Amino acid sequence: AASIQWVDAAGDYMCLHCSDGKTHILRKTMKELEQELDPNLFVRVHRSAIVNTKQITKLVTQVSGEYQLVLANGQELKVSRSYRDKVKSALAS
Repeated sequence: AASIQWVDAAGDYMCLHCSDGKTHILRKTMKELEQELDPNLFVRVHRSAIVNTKQITKLVTQVSGEYQLVLANGQELKVSRSYRDKVKSALAS
């Protein structure tokens, strides 16, 4: 699981994006996957995305007040308002 950089949902499937550049597809719900992943390592940032906190290089505040995460591989992910505080506290620890 530590090689997972981030996860995004595509319908009934989860796409696990790993550090080896591979993407693995799982048929699970976001909720099921969130319960299986280590909460100290993974944080939900959006209704359809979970991120490995070790991969986050910066948190950028947008003009709109929304946040954007930048991962070590350059991937940018949007943080929805409902998960904003959760993300900030995960990064602070």
